[in-house]
Amino acid sequence: MKDNIRTFTAETEKGIFLKYLYLMKDEINSQPVKHVIEHIKKQISERQILPGERLPSERKLSELLKVSRSHVREALQKLELYGIVKTYPQSGTVVSEFSKDQLDTMITDALKISRYDFSSLVYVRVLLEIEVCKLCAMNRTEEDLKNIESTLVELEEKFDTDLRVEKDFAFHQAIAQGGHNPVISSLLLIITPDILKYYQKYKVCAVPQKTVHAEHREMLQKIKDRDKEGMKELVLRHLSNLIDFAKMSAKGYIPEFEYGHI
Repeated sequence: MKDNIRTFTAETEKGIFLKYLYLMKDEINSQPVKHVIEHIKKQISERQILPGERLPSERKLSELLKVSRSHVREALQKLELYGIVKTYPQSGTVVSEFSKDQLDTMITDALKISRYDFSSLVYVRVLLEIEVCKLCAMNRTEEDLKNIESTLVELEEKFDTDLRVEKDFAFHQAIAQGGHNPVISSLLLIITPDILKYYQKYKVCAVPQKTVHAEHREMLQKIKDRDKEGMKELVLRHLSNLIDFAKMSAKGYIPEFEYGHI
């Protein structure tokens, strides 16, 4: 069978569905993380911690809230991802310099994104990837091209290592930066790590290495040629496994995944 025909790994659809049910355990495991975030939100709302002030240490939060330090760390990482806090080496974690109302809204938004809502994250990522690849083809500079090609070479070299996901993210982020729209780039920076972590952890589908490399090279060539035509179809083909898995995790047909309106 040709490389460009994607196949599920040795698992039946029933097996994949059972694996999705197993993912729901993440919602249970995320409760301690949510508990930490809610506690910090309350502290800010009640002005016990002000913008610019340092949060208690991981150890103190762990002891106070009776959760593991890894849960505290994960909560702080999520808050930092949304720009709510900033962690400084050897100095601790500091609340960002926003107003109390702004911080309250930001934390509420961060809590709304549930781990199991994988299909919504994928849908937004595909929309953004299509647009950012088109923008990169139109707006990229020679410096952008060097950066994109460099990250692609690193990805190809590390494809069979534990660094594969990290290098894949770097390649796609280099394309996003080449689009010179910092808002889209920032949005991808927020949602893509969760998607990649989720997808790699459960490895429901596998794409042949040769196919992945060919699609990345095709993407790079279109960007070099400033050719945005056909970019939508290329991105949809490149992310088709991700889209298929998202459809299954949503447990139903989602018309929006056709992306026909783009």
